[in-house]
Amino acid sequence: MEKRLRTTEKIEVLSLALIMTGAVVGWTTGFFSVPSFVLGGFVMQFSFWLLRHAVQTAFASQCVEVGYFSRRTRLVGWILAKFCLYLGLLSALFVRYPVDAKSFVVGVPLLLVACVIVGLSSRGHRPNGPDSS
Repeated sequence: MEKRLRTTEKIEVLSLALIMTGAVVGWTTGFFSVPSFVLGGFVMQFSFWLLRHAVQTAFASQCVEVGYFSRRTRLVGWILAKFCLYLGLLSALFVRYPVDAKSFVVGVPLLLVACVIVGLSSRGHRPNGPDSS
């Protein structure tokens, strides 16, 4: 039986493929700094990974015990922790290391491009409702 990838896994794999393809293109053409480009792509990949695991942990059935904090509070806590860690890492990165900002910015939206491609490619597989067209 063939194991199908979940949508988030498809996005991660496609994003990594786009980062590698962009790095090869950047290296051969010399249009942008490849390390900064790859760093921008990996920062977004890491952010997506953190967000995916935070949401999975917040909504996992074993984490939904009755207590003082609700699921929603824990989810907000996870997302705030991710945001603070992400912002801290980015500020330290740009202050400490010589990162070419233009190349970094070119690498960042690759995850968003991967999300759009996966969303459009799976659009015909599962309709959203009886009247979806």
